Amino acid sequence: MKIGIISDAHGNLEALTTSILFLKDKTDFLAVLGDTVGYGPNPEECINVVVSEANLILKGNHEEGIITGNYRAFKEAARIALEWTEKILSDNALTSIKNFKEKDEMDDVLFVHASISSPLFKYILIGKDAKEEFALLDKSVCFFGHTHMPVGYRKNQEKEQIETIPSDFSGRLKIEISPGYKYLINVGSTGQPRDGFPFACVSVYDTEKRLFNLYRIEYPVETTRQKILDRGLPSILARRVYQGI
Repeated sequence: MKIGIISDAHGNLEALTTSILFLKDKTDFLAVLGDTVGYGPNPEECINVVVSEANLILKGNHEEGIITGNYRAFKEAARIALEWTEKILSDNALTSIKNFKEKDEMDDVLFVHASISSPLFKYILIGKDAKEEFALLDKSVCFFGHTHMPVGYRKNQEKEQIETIPSDFSGRLKIEISPGYKYLINVGSTGQPRDGFPFACVSVYDTEKRLFNLYRIEYPVETTRQKILDRGLPSILARRVYQGI
């Protein structure tokens, strides 16, 4: 099976639809790892797209914020965008996100938004963070997002050392899943990358070849940037999608 994986679309309809179109003829299954809303100008439309297209949908901390109405943990720009998002979402969209799972699995693969220990909130930023998660991983691979930074971590099941697998000079990532190892793989962000590349992160995992590829896809980012400004959302959010920061 070939699994398409996207995460952190964040209301960016142009990035989301371009990414799903890219995956259409390359995958048999689509997993969405949360934060479909927040930051971006088209939260309702993005929810409708993932509900229509995805086979597995998780919620992230931004969906959780809308569900609970608790925005205390969010920085100002994120909070403003979430308050705006909450006001414009339809009842159907709100019902949909309430039904999104915190984590899910398929065969030897685990899917979470942020981490195994805290599926919605904890950031895996360095090897030390990954080490704590490997202790909880009972599958060969865990895919996650949340940080908006594509990267892989690998651990030999008989050793304590954690290896970091960085993305290449163009922001892409290729990982062969080897026997005797466990992997934590961050699939980056489809709608708001923060690694200096403004292109959407889109991933494919081939379960038979045990091969993971993260691609970077161009989309009409200027359209998204202008929508953010037209909606009256914080200008830093427009700058972020345009610059990939």
